[in-house]
Amino acid sequence: MAAKLLGAMLIGCMANLASAKDMVLAEVHPDGHVIVTAEALFAKRFAELTQGEVKVDLKTGGKLGNETQSWAKVRDGSIDIVRINCAELAKDVKSIQFLSLPYLFRSRDHMWRVLDGDFGKRADAEVEKNGAIVLAYYDSGTRSFYTSKKPIRSRADFKGMTIRIQNSPVYKDLITELGATPVVIPYNDVTEAFKTGKIDGAENNFVSYMESGHYKYAKYYSMDEHSSVPEVLLMSKKSWDKLTPAQRKAAQDAAHESAELMKKLWADAEVAAAAKVKKEGAVIIEKGQMNFTGIEEFAVRLYSKYIQDAADLNLVLGIMRTK
Repeated sequence: MAAKLLGAMLIGCMANLASAKDMVLAEVHPDGHVIVTAEALFAKRFAELTQGEVKVDLKTGGKLGNETQSWAKVRDGSIDIVRINCAELAKDVKSIQFLSLPYLFRSRDHMWRVLDGDFGKRADAEVEKNGAIVLAYYDSGTRSFYTSKKPIRSRADFKGMTIRIQNSPVYKDLITELGATPVVIPYNDVTEAFKTGKIDGAENNFVSYMESGHYKYAKYYSMDEHSSVPEVLLMSKKSWDKLTPAQRKAAQDAAHESAELMKKLWADAEVAAAAKVKKEGAVIIEKGQMNFTGIEEFAVRLYSKYIQDAADLNLVLGIMRTK
C-alpha cells in the first residue's frame, strides 16, 4: 500500500513538472512605465492562477529587440509573449489595417465595443493564422500630432512638414494625403531627429509625448485624435499550444485583469502628463480649436484604398455603425 501511495505521489510530481512552463515576455518600455505595471500584474496573476505551473520572466527596456522584431519573434516562437502596438500587425493582418484607419472611432468607448464584438473576433482569428494568440488589448489613449515650428490647426498646416511615423502603410498614406512627408524613424531616435531638424513633427499619445521628453523639442500638441489603435498582448501560437486548457484560461483571465488595470493607469497617466507638459511650456491645441473638415475629408480618402471588396466595406461600416 505504501509503495503504491509513494508511486502515485511520484507520478503526480512528475506530471506537475512536465506541465510547468517558464515563459518570457518582451517589452520595449522601461521599468516604471504604466504598461510594464500592467504586464507585471499579468505575470503575477498567471503564476497564481496556475499555482506556479507557469512563470513569466518580464524582459523590459527593449532587451529582446524593438516591436517589429518582437512581432517576428512571437510568430516564430522564439519569444513566448510580447506587447506591441497594433500598428505593427497592420502589415500582415488585414483586419488590423482597418483598425488603423484614421478618424474611424468616435471615442475610446466606441473602440472597446468594436473590439469586444464581431470585428474583434475576426481580428483575433486572423492574428492566430499569423502565428499568435491575442490575450488582451491595452488602452494606449489616442494619437495626435505634435510639432516643433508651428501648431497644426488645419490641413494647410501640414504642407512642407516632415512627420515621423511608425512603420505602417496606413500612416504613410495618411501623412502623404494630408500634404506632409512621412519618414519612418525608430522611436528611440525621434529626439535626435527633432534636435537635428530631420523631422518637424511626430504623432503619438499624450503620455508618450511627455515621457519621451519630445515636448521639449516639439511644444505644439494638436489634439486631432486621428487614431485610437490599442496595444495588444500576444502569445506565440507555438507556446499557446503547449499549455493545458486550464493554463490557457488562466492566461486569458490574467490578461483581462491586467487590461482593466491598464485602463485605470492610463487615465491617471494622461491627467498627470497634461499637467506636466503645460507647466513646462507646451501649447495644447484642443480638438475644438481645429478645422477638422479639411483634415478628415482627405484622411477618409484612404478608406477606398484599403476597402477593396464588399466584405471589407461591410466590416468597416459595421465598425462605424457600432453603438
